[in-house]
Amino acid sequence: MNPHQKNLRVRFAGAAGQGVQTAADLLGRAALRSGRFAYAYADAESRIRGGVNFSQVRVSSEPLMGVTQRCDLLVALSAEAQARCADSLAEHGSLIAARAAAHPRAAPFDLEQLAARAGSRAVASTVGLAVACALAGIERPICLGVVRERFASGGALAEKNAQAVLAGYEAVLGWIRQERYAVPARPEVASRHLWIAGHEAISLGAVAGGVRFVAGYPMSPATGILSDLSSWARDFGILVEQAEDEPAAINMLAGASYAGARAMTATSGGGFCLMCEGVSLLGMIECPAVVVLAQRPGPSTGQPTRTAQGDLRLALHAGHGFFPRVILAPRDVADGFELTARAFDIAERYGVTVFVLSDQLLQDSRAVVPPFDTAGLPRARHLLQPDQLKAMPRYQRYAQTASGVSPQAAPGSSRHVVVVDSDEHDEDGHLTESAEIAARMAQKRLRKAELIRNAKLLAAPEPEGDLDGRPLVLSWGSTYQTLAEARAVLMDRGGDFAHLHLRQLWPLPADRLKSAFERASSLAVVECNPNGELAGLLEQTTLTRIDHLLTRADGRPMHVDELTERIESEVLR
Repeated sequence: MNPHQKNLRVRFAGAAGQGVQTAADLLGRAALRSGRFAYAYADAESRIRGGVNFSQVRVSSEPLMGVTQRCDLLVALSAEAQARCADSLAEHGSLIAARAAAHPRAAPFDLEQLAARAGSRAVASTVGLAVACALAGIERPICLGVVRERFASGGALAEKNAQAVLAGYEAVLGWIRQERYAVPARPEVASRHLWIAGHEAISLGAVAGGVRFVAGYPMSPATGILSDLSSWARDFGILVEQAEDEPAAINMLAGASYAGARAMTATSGGGFCLMCEGVSLLGMIECPAVVVLAQRPGPSTGQPTRTAQGDLRLALHAGHGFFPRVILAPRDVADGFELTARAFDIAERYGVTVFVLSDQLLQDSRAVVPPFDTAGLPRARHLLQPDQLKAMPRYQRYAQTASGVSPQAAPGSSRHVVVVDSDEHDEDGHLTESAEIAARMAQKRLRKAELIRNAKLLAAPEPEGDLDGRPLVLSWGSTYQTLAEARAVLMDRGGDFAHLHLRQLWPLPADRLKSAFERASSLAVVECNPNGELAGLLEQTTLTRIDHLLTRADGRPMHVDELTERIESEVLR
C-alpha cells in the first residue's frame, strides 16, 4: 500500500449469489461510520447465479475515487474467484481464501471454516467483511452494527451473521500486525458525509430538480433510477409509470411535459434507440424533458452489465430533422446530483430535451461524499402563471420571438387554448402546409440553438494545472476521478500535464476550447469507447487535430495504473 495515499483496497470476489456486493456495501457503510472515506465499484457478469463477480472497495483517509485494479486484500469466496483474481493481488497483499490455499500470502485461516463455526457456510462473505474491517482499523461494534441493520428482521440468519463478525475479528488477532493495513480515521467524516450510489445521486438530483412524472421501461444499468424514484414516489409526490415499452415511455413523458409537469425517463442504449421517434416529437413540440442515458457497451445487447462511453453521438443525433438539445455528463457520484437537478431547469427554460449521460460505472458505484448542496440550484419555474395568462389578450404556444424561446403555458391553467401538433405548425400550434411558416419555424429553432450555444448553462471548464506549453488531456463522464488520480501520481514522478474535464458535451464551448488547445503542446482524449466519440466531436467543432487517443473498449473501466502508464508512454514521452 502506498502510505502517501493511506488507503486499503479490498476485493470481494465470488459467484453471483454469494454476497459479494452486500459485503462491499457494508464495508463502505462501516468505513463511513468509523470516520473514513470509501469508494466501491462492481464487476459483474450478466447472470443471476454462478460465474465470477467482484466488488472492489477503497477505504481511505482522503476521498479517493479513482478505479484501481490492484488490491491489498483479496477476499475470495470460491476457488474459481481466487484463480481468476489472483493476479490483482498487490505485492504486499494478503489472500483471504474460502478454503485453505497453498499461496505464499494466504491467511492462516479459511472463510468457510470460520463461517461453519458461526453456524453456516453461507455467511462466509460476512466473515470476510469482518476481516477487512478489522484490518482497516474499523472497530468491531461498528461492523457488527451495520450487519445487524442489514439483517434487522432477526432470527437465526441474523444471529449467524453476528457470530460471523465475531469470528472474523478473532481470526485477525495474532495473525498480522493490524497497523500494516490500518487507515487513519477522521471523526468529522462520519457526521458530515453520505454513503450513496450513483443512481441514487441522480435520482435525488431529479427530486431536487422538481420532477413530477417518470416513465420508463427497465434496462440495465438505468433500472436503479426507476427503482429509486418509484420507492420515493409517495414521499415526493411523483407519479412513476413502468411503461409497456420504451416508445410508450417517451410518449408518456411528452404528454406529461405538455401538461406542465417536469418529466423524465431513464434508459440505456438499446432502449433509447426505440425512443428516437419520441425524441424527435419532443423537438417539434418544444416540450421540456430530461432523458438519463445510462451507457453500456453495444452494439445491440452488447455487454449488459459492463460500462462504456459509446452513446455521445447517439444522443447528439437522435431523432430526424434539426432541433436544439443539451447534453450533460456527470463526472462522479456527487456530480450526478447537481447536473440532473440543473437539467430540469435548462430543459424548461429553453423548451428542449436535456440528455444526462451516465454509464454503468457511475450508476452502480458507491462513494462517501459530502451532503449535496442545494443552495445554488435554480428553483424558479418557467411556465406562465395564471395571472400572467389572464393579462394576455392572446396566447400563442409557438410565438415567434427574438430568442426562439416561446412562452410556455400548461393547458387548463387559463381561458387560453394551448395547442400542440407533431406536424409542422403555425404560431398557435395548428398544422400547416405553408412553406413560409415552415421556414419561419425552422429559423425559430435555429435561433433557440444559437441562444443555448451562447448561454452559460454551466460554469466554464477550466484546466487543472499549468496549460502553457504542456500536454492537455481531456476527459468526460466517469473517467474524471481516475484520470485526476493518475495525474497526481505522474506529478509525484516529475511528469506534468494539464487536465480539462467536460461536463457539458453539447453545445461544446468551441471558441474557449480552441483557445486552450492553441496554448497546449499536444492534445489527448481519454474515453471508454473504441472510436473516440468526444475526440471526433472536438476535431469537428474546433478544427483542431487530437494527437493522442487513449481508449478502452472491453466494457471495463479505465484504472489508475493503466492511465498512468499510457499517459507516461504515449503523451509525455
